Amino acid sequence: MKNKKIPHYGKVKPINYRYIYEEQFYDVLGQLKLPLMIVIFTTMVGVLIFMIANNKSDGQSVVNFFFHTVISISTIGYTEGYSENATMNRLLSAVFIIIAFPLGYMYGLVKTIQVLTTSNLDKIYRYWRMYKDMEKINDHFIITPFNEITKEIMKDFKKRKIPFILIEPDKRKEQEIQAFNPDYYVFDEPHKRAVLLGCFIERAKGLITAFEENTQDLAVIVTARLIRPDKDNFYIFATATTEGSAEKMKLLGANEVIVPQQTIGKRIVSLVLHPPSPLVSNFLNKIAFGERTDIDIAEVYVDENSWIVGKALKDIHLRKNTNTTVVAIVKPDGKMDIAPSGDTVIKAGDTLLLLGKPINVEKAKIYINKPQEVET
Repeated sequence: MKNKKIPHYGKVKPINYRYIYEEQFYDVLGQLKLPLMIVIFTTMVGVLIFMIANNKSDGQSVVNFFFHTVISISTIGYTEGYSENATMNRLLSAVFIIIAFPLGYMYGLVKTIQVLTTSNLDKIYRYWRMYKDMEKINDHFIITPFNEITKEIMKDFKKRKIPFILIEPDKRKEQEIQAFNPDYYVFDEPHKRAVLLGCFIERAKGLITAFEENTQDLAVIVTARLIRPDKDNFYIFATATTEGSAEKMKLLGANEVIVPQQTIGKRIVSLVLHPPSPLVSNFLNKIAFGERTDIDIAEVYVDENSWIVGKALKDIHLRKNTNTTVVAIVKPDGKMDIAPSGDTVIKAGDTLLLLGKPINVEKAKIYINKPQEVET
């Protein structure tokens, strides 16, 4: 018999967030059990009293006595459920109401109403439904925490319809997050393996962490990379306060780390050295920062097995077949060929910078890296 493979992240079980709210729902039902049983029991006692007093147990009489008990307690007083022994039955009804109403119905109904009004059933159902839908998510990003940086990220992800799950460790931000209205979010500690597994990190595309404290980012990066060690198939992006912290994060598994102060400073210098024109500057900024959803720029690495290796740019008919444009070619040594001519020969290890609509850019990635034997 083959030995069962132990997951590389150990025996940690993912948190089932849907199950948490199912348990809360069953807890509410458990609180309703006693008061509802008292109401039902008291009603059945009333029916039995009338059956014994009138010496009738046929089906029609039982239904009539049940009806009479209910309308007596509810004080509706629609009609009487008997046609004989009126005086005796009225006396029994009066005694039953005096005794059963305060002891049975009052407690049972008040307790039931109290449980229903204080248990937040609507909130439990809303979270349960969200986590049930979240179980279908795939190729998503995990984002943590909820702050001004990640809010901008999530806004752009929404525009581009990129699925994501937000993890926020501070439950006090619940109302603010609900007002922001992300599709999926959990309140938990993102550095815990069980939490990341519960957010389906195994089928996620990447993770973004942007805490103010670098130590929290480091903990998240280490945990995520422990579960998903392949940097080419699972991307981790982070922010850091210093270049030193950024280097540590990269060493621990982050693909890219941004130092906001550094980025802002370089951007201002760029504007000083190259005064922006209203059209060109805004256009490039919107592409670079994801504000334009109808156009995208991406880099495509040319694998040594790609069918375009050794061919001139004009001979691969990229624009004709994918409706994208090669704006630059970056060589393995870092040199960049801006606006390459059609006679430029593409070599293995080159990186093509493509400009086009997002759907066409994705098509171009597949087109460029088709293996040699697929060439037609």
